Amino acid sequence: MIRLPLTAALAAGLLWGSSSPAAAQATKDKDAPTAPNDTAKAQPAPAAGGGSPQVQKINELIAKGWADSGVKKAAGKSTDLEFMRRAFIDLIGRIPTPEEVYDFEMDKAGNKRAKLVHRLLNDTAYSPKDPTGKPVTAINGLKMPKGGLDYRDAYAANFAELWTNWMLSRSNTHPQYRDQFRVWLTDQFGGNREFPDGTPWNVLVQRIIGASGRTGTNNAVVFVLRHLGDPLVDADAARKGEREDVGKDGRFDAVPVTSRVTRLFLGVKTQCVQCHNHPFNKEYVQSDFWGINGFFRQTNRSGNTNVPVMRNNQTGEVAAVPQLEVTDEPAWNMQGLNDTGLGKGMVRFERRDGQKSATAPAMLRDMVQFAAGEKFSSKQLASGEIPSKLGKMTRRQVLGVWISEHDNFSKAFVNRMWGHLFGRGLNKEPSVDDFNSNNEVVHPELLEYLAAEFSKYNYDPKKLLEWICSSDVYSLSHVASPGHADQKFDPFFARMQLKAMSPEVLFDSLAVATRAETRRDEKEYARLKSQWTGRLTQNFGDDEGNEVTFNGTVVQALLMMNGREINAEVGAGKKGSGGVVEDIMKKKGTNPRAVYDELFLMTLTRHVTPQELAKLEEVRLGKAVIDMGGGTPAPTTGKGPNPKVPPKGGTKAVVPGASSNDDVTFYQDVFWALLNSSEFMLNH
Repeated sequence: MIRLPLTAALAAGLLWGSSSPAAAQATKDKDAPTAPNDTAKAQPAPAAGGGSPQVQKINELIAKGWADSGVKKAAGKSTDLEFMRRAFIDLIGRIPTPEEVYDFEMDKAGNKRAKLVHRLLNDTAYSPKDPTGKPVTAINGLKMPKGGLDYRDAYAANFAELWTNWMLSRSNTHPQYRDQFRVWLTDQFGGNREFPDGTPWNVLVQRIIGASGRTGTNNAVVFVLRHLGDPLVDADAARKGEREDVGKDGRFDAVPVTSRVTRLFLGVKTQCVQCHNHPFNKEYVQSDFWGINGFFRQTNRSGNTNVPVMRNNQTGEVAAVPQLEVTDEPAWNMQGLNDTGLGKGMVRFERRDGQKSATAPAMLRDMVQFAAGEKFSSKQLASGEIPSKLGKMTRRQVLGVWISEHDNFSKAFVNRMWGHLFGRGLNKEPSVDDFNSNNEVVHPELLEYLAAEFSKYNYDPKKLLEWICSSDVYSLSHVASPGHADQKFDPFFARMQLKAMSPEVLFDSLAVATRAETRRDEKEYARLKSQWTGRLTQNFGDDEGNEVTFNGTVVQALLMMNGREINAEVGAGKKGSGGVVEDIMKKKGTNPRAVYDELFLMTLTRHVTPQELAKLEEVRLGKAVIDMGGGTPAPTTGKGPNPKVPPKGGTKAVVPGASSNDDVTFYQDVFWALLNSSEFMLNH
C-alpha cells in the first residue's frame, strides 16, 4: 500500500524539489539531474557515426543555423545515460533495463553513442554484459531469446506502432483491423522475404495507397478501408429517392483519404482547400484537392473498419471480425458529366461562389513547378484513362508512384522523423506535416540535404534515423544554456526539447520498469496494453494520434498516481511477497544505496545522487521534518514590493519513516514515487 507520509514528503519537495527535468529546463546546468558514475562529460565527443559524412553535414548545418540565428551557446552535452534513455525511447519504444545500462557504461569507446544507435536499429541477437564482463542470459522484465535481444525487431514494432497511430489514428477502427495493419507494418519495417533489411519507404507507401484484396491476406488495405469516406448517396438520401450513379461519380466521396494521403506522405494539408482556395497559402487550390480525390473514385470496399467491439460474455475475448475487401472498378467514374460523354473520369465539385467545376485525376504540382509559375501538373489522367506506358495499373497505383516521385515526398518523411526525435519539425511552426508559404522552413539546406540523401540511399528509414541520432544536436542536454531558454530559440534546436512519452511507450516502459512483462503471456499483455493505453489516450491525447505534452499537471498525475495498475505492479509477484522490490532487496542485501540505485536505474535510467540518497535515508530512518504551513507572516523586510520572507512559527511534522522491520513497504513507496515523477514520464 502506498503510504501518505512519504507522499506528503514528496509533495513538500523533500526528495527532488524542483529539480525534475520539467522544472530544470530553464535553469543552469547545475540544476539538471546528474549521474555521478556517468563519464560522458569527461570523454571527448564520440566519433560522429563512425565518420559518416551525413552526420558531419548535419553538425555543420545545425551549427550554421545557430550562428545565423544568434545562438551564442547551445546546451551542453547530455550525460551518457540521458542519451541512452532518449535513444531507447525514440528508437525501440521503451526505457532500458539496468542490465543494459551496466553494459553501456562499461563501453569506454569514444563512439559508444553511435554504436548504441546502430545496435538498436540493426542487431538481432545482442547479449549485454554484466559488470564482470559475462554475457547476460536473462533480463527480468524482458523476454530474451537464447541468442540475445532482438533490437531490430523492437525497432520495427515501435515504428509500426507509431505509423499505425499516424495513419489510422487511435479511434474509429476496430482493434482487430488495426492490429492487422500494425503487424503488416512491422513486417515492412523489420524485413521480409522481398526486402530482408526492411521495405524502402517509397515502396511501402506505394503498397499502402494502391493496396487491393482482403484483410487477412493483404492487410495494407486497412488504410484505404479506414479512410475511404462516406457513400455519395447514403441510406437517408436513398430513402428520399436519390440514386447513386457510380458510372459518373463512383460510390464513395474519398474525402478523408485524400487529405490523409497528402498530409502523411507529402506534408501538405489539402483539407484546407477542399471547399475553397486558401486565402493565404497560394501553392494549392481547390481543384488540386479534387484532382487527388479523383484517383480514389474507382475504389470500392465491402465493409467498414469502424464496427462495434463484441466480446464473449464468458471469456471476455473480442469476437472475430469478418474479412473486408478493397477492389477497383474500372467502369466507375468513366461515363462523363453529361449525356454527350464529355468529362469522362472527372470529379465534380462546387466552388465557394456556387459555380460548378470539375477536374480530371491530377497529381499535385511539384514545388519547383509552383515556383516556376506552372498552373497545372503534367501528371494527369486525361479522360480518366491510365496511359499505356504505365501498364495495367489502377488509378490508386498510379497515384502511389506519383506521390513517391513528388519533390516533397522525401522532405515530408525527413521532417516527420526529425519531429519524432526532437519534438518539432524543421519549420517555423512545430507541426511536422504543414509545408506552406506561411510556415517557413527554418533549416532549408538541412532539409534539402537529408531528403536527397534519404532518396539516394534507397529510402531506408534506418539510415536516416542513424544519421540524425548520431549527430551532435541529438546529443544535446534538455537544459538550455543561460539566456537561451526562450521558446524563440526552439526552431534552432539549441537544446533537446522535452517530449511526452506516447501512451504505448509509457505502458511498455512501465512494464519494463516493474518487470511485469515476463509475468504474463503475450496475449494477456496485449490485452492489458490495449485497455490501459485506451484510457491514457482519452486522458493524455486525442484521436488524431497526437499526444499533449504532460509534465506533471494535476489531472494527468492523478490518473497515474491513483492507477491500480501501477500500485499492483509495484507489489506484483508471488502471493505474500513484496514483488519486484523484495526481489531487489534479496539481490542487493541490506545496503540502502544499492537498493535505491537499482530503483533509480529501473525507472529513471540514472544513478541515485548523494543528495537524494541522504534525503531518502532521512525519511526511511524517521529523521525527516516537513513544514505543514500555517505560520504567521514575517515582517516585511528587504527591497522590492514583495520580498520573499518565509513565515514564522509554521507547524512542523516528522515523517514517521519505515515501519519496524518493514523496509519493503518503504522501498515500494520510493519505487511508486519514481514511477509517478515527471522525470520518468518525460523523454528528455
